[in-house]
Amino acid sequence: MTKANTQGFAELLIQAMSQADINVSEMARRIDLSRHTLLHWRSGKTKRPNCEKVLLCAQQLNLPTYEARQLLAAAGCDFTQASEKLSVSTQNADPFDLPPEKLSPFVIGQPVVHPRQFYGRKALVSRIIRIWQRHPLQNIAITGERRIGKSSLLHYLKAIAVQRVSVDFKVVLIDFKETRMRSQTSLLQFLLQALGLPVLSNCSLINFEELLSHHVLCHPTVVLLDDIEYGLASDSLSQEFWWAMRSVQHNYCQGRLGFLMTSRQKPAQLAQEVGKPSPFFNVFGYQVKLESFTEEEALALISNVPTAFSNEVIKEILEQSQGKPDLLQQCCANHLSNLELD
Repeated sequence: MTKANTQGFAELLIQAMSQADINVSEMARRIDLSRHTLLHWRSGKTKRPNCEKVLLCAQQLNLPTYEARQLLAAAGCDFTQASEKLSVSTQNADPFDLPPEKLSPFVIGQPVVHPRQFYGRKALVSRIIRIWQRHPLQNIAITGERRIGKSSLLHYLKAIAVQRVSVDFKVVLIDFKETRMRSQTSLLQFLLQALGLPVLSNCSLINFEELLSHHVLCHPTVVLLDDIEYGLASDSLSQEFWWAMRSVQHNYCQGRLGFLMTSRQKPAQLAQEVGKPSPFFNVFGYQVKLESFTEEEALALISNVPTAFSNEVIKEILEQSQGKPDLLQQCCANHLSNLELD
């Protein structure tokens, strides 16, 4: 055991819990620790925190390995020893386990995939998580103009769902810009595989529903449907397909299946316009329009820069971008490039 840096441990813990939006009572419950003890951890008053509990805490916070090591080291714990006691494997690499210096400060021209590069939408994310924590699962529709951050939001939700909802919660992401997702057979096969069900070689809608009628969906599952416009434009995904999706959710899944879709306009209106109206598009009870970042959200992203911008530059970025996430990322990247060239 190394010497604990109790103040450093407290600061790391407070920061990680804040980023994960987990309060003291919830974290204490998750790791079976008294709230009083956890408050002492956060105040730096505990000289030697329990290493196994600290590791459990890191797991609940979904910390990448390098940050979990930092947290345990600050608590005076050995990461490997604590992992062995809890039978935690350290062999499999976390796809998101990258140190901060390996991450680009800004993401240009593509969705944000790594959760630590995602900014803003905190209230919306919390609202969605609360909906997912209740039974039966409800359908959610998120609309917004192009490049407002809809796809980035879906990637973030997929990354944090297990941590924020429950360990048995499953999220399936379907991006309709992918060709295979616009083919009925390959899409149904993908869904079966993601749901942990036998994959049929002859996967018609009838066979798909028949299979679901004989299997219990064990885990609460949300299917994220990104860019539904592309799916509706596909001849392979007929009006009958969308009727079948409503039937599957209502008749075979006991409230354990929900959908979250993104589009540029309200789904029912969009389906009507392309000639594929379906009751499926009428069951999205929670609908929200994604807007530009607030100034607070924009400033949080701007602050993620290795070399601080001047107040004049920050004001210019805010004015140029008008809080639109893609323009904000682009403006920040341009100013950072100029700083690095000077």
